[in-house]
Parts: sequence; C-alpha cells; structure tokens
Amino acid sequence: MPERLPGHPRLHALLGAAVRDLPAALAETLEDALRESAELVTPSAFFAHLKGHGRNLRADGEAWSEMCLSPGRAFDMALATRSASGITALTAVLHAAHVARENDDPACCPSAAVVEGLFNACQVLSLQVERCLVP
Repeated sequence: MPERLPGHPRLHALLGAAVRDLPAALAETLEDALRESAELVTPSAFFAHLKGHGRNLRADGEAWSEMCLSPGRAFDMALATRSASGITALTAVLHAAHVARENDDPACCPSAAVVEGLFNACQVLSLQVERCLVP
C-alpha cells in the first residue's frame, strides 16, 4: 500500500513523522504560517534564473523513431539526444551560477569546485554525444 502524502508538507519537511503527534488545529496553523513565510522570501538569483529556464526541454527516454535505422543505431541516437539534453540542463545551471555570482550574495553561489564539476560533466556528455553520432 503506498504511503500517504503528508497533509502538511512544509511542516512534515521540518518535523518528519512527529507532525502526526501535533493537534490538527496547531498543525494547520503552523503549515499556514510556513506557507505565508515562503511567499514572502525573495528567491535567490540562482533559483529565479533556473525557474524560468526551458520547461519541457528534455529527452523523453523514448527510442529514436526513424524507421530506416537499425536498433543499435536508434539506441545511439536516443542516447545522444539524452546526453544533449543533459548538456542543456548543465549549461542552464552554469548560467544561473554566473547570474547569481553577479547579482547575489557570494554565500548563495555555487563554489568553484561545483562549477568545475559542472564543466567536467558537460565535457563528458559532449564526448558521449560525439561517440554516439559517429557511424
């Protein structure tokens, strides 16, 4: 049987299973207060930039649909598509990191090691695309 989602998601994130021990009226009041405070917080430039970036621009995981391709080649093309979508997502994160570095508090920005790791991931994914596209 699937586990029920908590009726108070923000409060559950803070207290975990202990939220079940609270009286319903108190839990509802606390949940409302958490919801209102979340609406008042200005999101960082990093997350604000990512939120507006490319909805539905991702690979769907389906096999490549061209009929004249062998199954192995169709697999390679689907893998290339997913890898290219990964590059798109990583460059969006890198761009958001740049925007945050320009507009936010330095504590809100990804560290240099994280940015380097994102660049390395882009490089590996681009090599994967290259390998998949070679006949």
